[in-house]
Amino acid sequence: MSGPADLTPHACGVTSGASRRRATSERPGGLEPARCRGRRPPPGPRPRARRRPAAGDGTAAEDWLLCRACRARVTRPDDAIEQGGAHAYSFVNPHGLVFEIGCFARAPGCRTLEAPTLDWTWFPGWAWQPAACAGCGAHLGWCYRRGAEVFYGLILARLQAAPPPA
Repeated sequence: MSGPADLTPHACGVTSGASRRRATSERPGGLEPARCRGRRPPPGPRPRARRRPAAGDGTAAEDWLLCRACRARVTRPDDAIEQGGAHAYSFVNPHGLVFEIGCFARAPGCRTLEAPTLDWTWFPGWAWQPAACAGCGAHLGWCYRRGAEVFYGLILARLQAAPPPA
């Protein structure tokens, strides 16, 4: 089965341009190896990193990004990192679902599920496993491992910034 002529999925599953928007309804055909390039998420609501006060110890609620489903603490804006040259990426999985993810060094509010695998990885050389909210079990993204190195690719639409203190 082959996708539209302009749909060129990379080995990691990323597509570009107008074909990416159609990827949710049309499964991509064959895979062609290519380098992934991060891109900025589309306009609209998404978590925004804020500078923590110098005196903050990371325990205040406003220092966290929360699970949108249950408002449990997931990660901190200060844990946002660049992986492969970018923080935010747009990827398409083998089922044609589009995910806008952000990379984080730590996500203490996530628990990993299943054994790590290199199948269909979006980051070459990094094994992945699903990551769920430790509070409610909602799928929040993926934990990536390469040897002792770890980072999290979290679905930005499933996180929200904590409200400022009243």
